Amino acid sequence: MSNGSTPRKAGSGDAAKAARFLAIKAAIFILVPLIAAIVAVAVMLE
Repeated sequence: MSNGSTPRKAGSGDAAKAARFLAIKAAIFILVPLIAAIVAVAVMLE
């Protein structure tokens, strides 16, 4: 990598932002179908 030209804090901050973005994206893609399935089951049981 670069030899100290960029501060490590900036790189770790970008990595944290990317990790947070991916975690939020994954949570949305997991929760939306889960909520849809719960609603479908609730509608079928009524």
